[in-house]
Amino acid sequence: MAEPSSRPNMLVIMCDQLRADQLGCYGNTVVRTPHLDHLASRSTQFDHFYVNNPLCQPNRATLMTGQMPSVNGVRQNGIPLSLQSVTYAEVLRQQGYQTGYVGKAHLQNVTSIPAPKRQPWGLGQQPIETQSRRDQRQGADYQCESRDGWLGDSQDKVTLPYYGFEKAALCVGHGDQVVGHYRHWIEQQVVDANALIGPGNSLDPSVAQKPQCWHTAVPEHLYPSAYVAKQAKDFIRNRQSEQPFLLVASFPDPHHPFTPPGQYAHMYKPEDMPLPASFDHKVKHRTDLPEALLATYAKGDADPNKYWPFHIDAEHLRQVLALCYGAISNIDYQIGQILATLKAEGLSDSTQIVFVSDHGDYMGDHGTLLKSGLHSQGVLRVPLLWFDPNRSASVTHTQASAIDFAPTLLQQLGSKVPVGMQGGNMLSCKFSAAPILVEDAGVGIYTDPDQRSAQLTLVDGPWRITMLEGAEWGELYHLEEDPNELSNLWGLPNYGSVKAKLMFRLAQRQLALRDLTLSASAQA
Repeated sequence: MAEPSSRPNMLVIMCDQLRADQLGCYGNTVVRTPHLDHLASRSTQFDHFYVNNPLCQPNRATLMTGQMPSVNGVRQNGIPLSLQSVTYAEVLRQQGYQTGYVGKAHLQNVTSIPAPKRQPWGLGQQPIETQSRRDQRQGADYQCESRDGWLGDSQDKVTLPYYGFEKAALCVGHGDQVVGHYRHWIEQQVVDANALIGPGNSLDPSVAQKPQCWHTAVPEHLYPSAYVAKQAKDFIRNRQSEQPFLLVASFPDPHHPFTPPGQYAHMYKPEDMPLPASFDHKVKHRTDLPEALLATYAKGDADPNKYWPFHIDAEHLRQVLALCYGAISNIDYQIGQILATLKAEGLSDSTQIVFVSDHGDYMGDHGTLLKSGLHSQGVLRVPLLWFDPNRSASVTHTQASAIDFAPTLLQQLGSKVPVGMQGGNMLSCKFSAAPILVEDAGVGIYTDPDQRSAQLTLVDGPWRITMLEGAEWGELYHLEEDPNELSNLWGLPNYGSVKAKLMFRLAQRQLALRDLTLSASAQA
C-alpha cells in the first residue's frame, strides 16, 4: 500500500434523484451539461450502474458501506446508518486522509417521524425496546440530520467525525427549503431568509400552483447548489497539502420540489420538453397490478405535494421537466466551478473524480412522477462517471451496483477492502459482474408497519424480474427488446422457463449477499 503522501486525492460528486438519461453524455439531447459531458469524455462511463434500493437513505448507506440494505440495516427511509458501520471514509481517515463532506448526506433520519416497527410476533415476547437487539440507533448522536433539530437553532448539530468525515457542512432537505449548516449560512447573508424560501414566495405564483414546482426567490449565489460548491472549493483551498484528501460534494437537487434559481428557472421552456415514450401507458390503467401497488400511487394522487408517487398530466410534467433540467444545468455549472478550483490548485493530475446519483425518478414514465412504486429503469439506473488521470477514457457496459462503489473507491486509492464489504472493484479487469439485486421494503410499511409490501428485483443482462411479497404477481421484461417496459411477460407461458431461471438466480444472489461479517470475524 502506498504511503499517504503519495496516494491520490478523491473527489466524489453526488446528485439526488438524477436518472442516467438526464445527462448529455448519456444521450439526452435537451438538457445542457457541458462540464459533466467533458468529464465523461475523460472518464470511465458506466452505462449499466444500478441502485440496490430505489430510495435515498438506504442506497446512500449502501454506497458508503459497500453493504446491501439488509446487511447494514438501513432497509428503508427512517432507519439511520449505525455509527458502528465501517464506511469508506472511516477507512481512509484512519490511513491519514483528510476527509470532508459537504451537502446532503441523509445517513440519518431527517424527520422526527419514527421508523416503522412491526409488532412482536409470538407469545411471551417483550416490547420492541427491550428485545435482544442492542443497536437501536437512537440518542443525540443520531439526531444530526433532524430537520426539526436545526430549525430555529444556531448550534451545530453534527458530532465529528461523522461516519468517518472529519469536516461536515450539511444540507438537510430539498429545493430551496434546505436547513442544516446551509440554513445557518444563508441567514448570515440576508436579513430575512424566510422571505425568499418556499412556494409562498415564488416569483411566479402561477407556477407555484402546480405540485412540487415553484420559481424560488433565493438568488443563484445563495441557493443550496452554490453553497455546496462554495464549501467544496473552500475545503480544497484550505486542505493540508502534505496529506491526500477525500471530499464528497453532494447536491440536494434535482430532487423534488423543483425550484431552480434565477436564470435556471427559465433556461428551458415547458413547451419544448418531450414526453417519455411510456407516458400514456399509465400505471393506474394496468389491470395486472396488485391492489397494494395501486394504493401507493392512489396515495400520491390524493396528495401530490408529499413523497408518494403520483400520476401527472402532460402540461404539469413539461413544467416539471423544464425546472428539473434547470436544476441539473445549475448543478453542472457549480461542478465546473469545483473542477476549476482543482485545476487552479494544481490537483488535476493527482485527483480521481467520481460522479454518481443515489437513485432516479419516474419523471413521466408510465404517466407518473417521483419514486417508491414500480422498479422501472428510471428509478434503478443512475449515472456513474469515474475519472482517473492514469486511466484511458471508455464506456463500459459492465453491470455494477451501489455495493461495488466503496470497494472500488478504496482499491483505487491503494486501500484494502474491510471484511464485510460485499461488492468488488468495478474498474479491475478481474471484476466479475453479477446480477444486480434490488431490495425494497415497500411503501406500505409507512402507513402499516405490519404490511408485507416488500419487493425484490434482479437485473440480469437484458432481463429485469421483480417479485412482490405475499403475491403471485411479478414483472418480467426484456430490456433490450422492450426498453420502455411496456409488455410484462410474467404471466405468459412461453416465458415460464426464463422466469424460473431468473427466480433461481435471484435466490442465489440473495444467498451470496447474506451477512457473513460475524462468521468471517470468528474465523480470523
